[in-house]
Amino acid sequence: MTEVLNVVTRAVLDIRPELGAAGTEISRDAALFYSDEPGRPALGLDSMEALELISVLEREFGVELADTDIRIADLRTVGDVVDAMSGPLR
Repeated sequence: MTEVLNVVTRAVLDIRPELGAAGTEISRDAALFYSDEPGRPALGLDSMEALELISVLEREFGVELADTDIRIADLRTVGDVVDAMSGPLR
């Protein structure tokens, strides 16, 4: 799963390079959009960036999310994305 986390992290930083420049830690707990929990990191992706992330990951892993049981609405954190992308790879 570490490999998947690395791919997701790299994809996020390609989409939002300012996160890397700011030294933002992209952990499994980081919310993709915003966080309603105090202290939880948030990446602040907008809807277009989220679609771009999904597209990059589909290409990287050779999987179409439409052909899986993965619901995009359930992908709220980096960990959710890692777990979702790890499932089809098994």
